Amino acid sequence: MASKPRIVIGLDFGTTYSGIAWVLEGSNDLEVIRTWPGGGNSTSQKVPTTISYDGSTKWGYETAYSGEVLRAMKLLLEESLGTAPKYGPALESKKILKKMNKDVVDVIGEYLQKLVAYATDLLDRRFGNTLNCMELKYVLTVPAVWSDKAKNSTLKAAASAGIPGDVSLESEPEAAAIYCLNNMTHSVKKNDAILVCDAGGGTVVRFLKLILQCRIQIMIQDLISYHVKSVKPLKLGEATEGTGDICGSAILDRNFEQLLHGLFGYRSYTRLSPNTRNHAMQFWQDRVKPDYDGDRDFSVPFPGAGNRPHIKLKGGFLELDKNQMRHIFEPVMLDIERLVRSQLASLSASGYSTKTIFLIGGLGSSGYLLRRLKDAHPQTNVLQPPNAWSAVARGAVQHALHVDQIESRIARRHYGVVCNHSYKPTVHRPDEKYWDYLTEKWGVADRMNWYINKGQSIAEHERIKLPFHRSVPLSDALAFHSKLSFCDDEDAPVIKSSGVHKLCTVKADLNSVPKRLFKKCRNSKGREYYEVPYDLVLTLTSGDIVFELEFNGVSYGSVEASY
Repeated sequence: MASKPRIVIGLDFGTTYSGIAWVLEGSNDLEVIRTWPGGGNSTSQKVPTTISYDGSTKWGYETAYSGEVLRAMKLLLEESLGTAPKYGPALESKKILKKMNKDVVDVIGEYLQKLVAYATDLLDRRFGNTLNCMELKYVLTVPAVWSDKAKNSTLKAAASAGIPGDVSLESEPEAAAIYCLNNMTHSVKKNDAILVCDAGGGTVVRFLKLILQCRIQIMIQDLISYHVKSVKPLKLGEATEGTGDICGSAILDRNFEQLLHGLFGYRSYTRLSPNTRNHAMQFWQDRVKPDYDGDRDFSVPFPGAGNRPHIKLKGGFLELDKNQMRHIFEPVMLDIERLVRSQLASLSASGYSTKTIFLIGGLGSSGYLLRRLKDAHPQTNVLQPPNAWSAVARGAVQHALHVDQIESRIARRHYGVVCNHSYKPTVHRPDEKYWDYLTEKWGVADRMNWYINKGQSIAEHERIKLPFHRSVPLSDALAFHSKLSFCDDEDAPVIKSSGVHKLCTVKADLNSVPKRLFKKCRNSKGREYYEVPYDLVLTLTSGDIVFELEFNGVSYGSVEASY
């Protein structure tokens, strides 16, 4: 029986804007949604990542004149970012959610549901009843620096939005890198070192791609460095370890709002109607940020705010001079320049000379940022690929169609378990041992078994076995909860320490395995027990971790992890 036609849908759920790209498999006509509810006759490659419950549920451009609007919700999925002082919009959304007694995962699910429903409606207009006979494959992008818990929360939001369970997560920087290198092969060649700077809504993500004939490795982090084994067909591998920081477009929004607080006075500004403030912010995001060139004055509309000559507010327009604009942009530009310098230095220290810098993302589309980096690095070719703002969504689709372009990745952290070891007098201190009354053996607790080490090269779809061994009384159920851990330190400890953190809990249920397959033992007291060896098989993908249970080499299906 012939397989169904498949449409691959890349969903870039962003901090300030979100976008969707799609393609019918077998076609070269990748498309990006450009018209949105509430957008009127204007077109845009993205829609605001906003939702409001002002009477009725509104999302995207529909929220332009709403009262309380939830913004930067994405950052609340990663707790370490959502409470950071740099993220005022996220903190404000957190307050609104608390007042409304709503959970951020549920609200993001509602936003994604609106986004997906709109995309499905457009596809229905295109394909009609034929759409019912097609498979829709979704790829959802996530920041590379996110914790596995935050990624899992993203999947929960996707599930609540009705996105099919086979949705895959893709690292934003990896998707962007694939798009750049697939669409600008004329700008790269074997043995080039290439830096891709994804200046998006909340973070600046840098990826370095190196094109070498040697081993292929890929590291998923803020900056991803590659060896490109070949350009046609594209094969990628890592060059250097990456880093990142919070200095994207959302920080420009924060700086703009702080300037307004200073001009109006905080209390006076917050007393302006929500419609007035939202209108000004929308104009700032759509008209001012993209057009800033480093040497311009701007007028921002504040309808209904009256005249306040002392702050240059006349006829409902606030005049911002060159110095005020520089005050908004300069800190972000300096941060991005610092990050790029750091990565170029890292490449240089590794023996590579960077030939090209690609700029992508919302802020990456800025002509001003392009000029700043060209001036800072005159010997390097600084380019803005076509459709830089939608590069992540486009790259997510391309990666789903050509998964073999990524041959391996570098683990960002150590992964392992806290467990008990057999006591060895030559290794352990006498005061560390304990007596196991079931097996009648000495053991030591709180030891670390690391199955994946930070910096380790892992092949695409490589299955890594985590061996476990349990001694279980005959009357006990054969279902075990294993707590997996991670460590970000350079050197992983052999004993559990403050640097070891819980990753997730995985349940291994072996009750369906015939008990005759387990070794039965009896201790000196006549107590019988089973020796139960099994494997949890871990697969690291671009944006997710997948677990599978095995016993005696036989798979017992996928295993759900709770974070």
